Amino acid sequence: MFKRLLIFFGLLSAQAASADTENCLQAPYDGKAGPAALVQIVRDVEKVLAPFVEFRTAWVEAGPEVCLSGDLFDERGFFDPGGNRIVLDASLSRGLMGAVLIHELRHVEQFQRGICPGVQLDMAEYARATFALEADASVSSVVVAWQARTLGEPAFWEGLRDYEMSGDIADRFEEVMERTGDVALAAAAAFDQWYASDVRRERYYVASCSAFLDEQDRTHALSSYGVLPSDYLEGLCRLPDGRAYACAEGNLDPVR
Repeated sequence: MFKRLLIFFGLLSAQAASADTENCLQAPYDGKAGPAALVQIVRDVEKVLAPFVEFRTAWVEAGPEVCLSGDLFDERGFFDPGGNRIVLDASLSRGLMGAVLIHELRHVEQFQRGICPGVQLDMAEYARATFALEADASVSSVVVAWQARTLGEPAFWEGLRDYEMSGDIADRFEEVMERTGDVALAAAAAFDQWYASDVRRERYYVASCSAFLDEQDRTHALSSYGVLPSDYLEGLCRLPDGRAYACAEGNLDPVR
């Protein structure tokens, strides 16, 4: 399975997660023993996830450690399933850090449901799954951020909109929401938009192939040619409140 599931175009890696334990919060996060900025971000995200019971429950049940790191480069944050840890880039603004945490919490929930790929797949199929998992996690972050914005908390939305690798996804979601008022339709459009960026596809393709080969080498697994189930997306695409939305793969080519 993925060693790390990441936000936007952070590189997949089989390296161990790096974070100083003094910069971490342990579940259930109510002891508030940790960096003040991180305590505040977790409190903010707990608040905006309150209306999304299923999403919030998945977070509580998993109880991942949440950490800040000043040593991330291409990554803005990642989820390390082996260590049950989310690591966030300490340099992010409050709004973007909260949005990244929501994105990574979606990866936590995906991992809990057992839908992350393994090296029994063909490497190209593994990349397909990577694209879909990232697109779906991006949907969760824009849906929650939009809801928070409507309730008077715009910071998460502004963080997504202003970040160069998520702004187009937020814009597409907003356009469909304002035109239709239908969250499921807007979510489907945001999922589709993830595939529209050549940069996202290229970087995730390279990163997923690297992660696949690292894991194959680590486990000494023989090459396999498994394919994703035909109904994979049906099991993946869920709004933060648990309802399904209709999603479809976009352009799979890493470079046009």
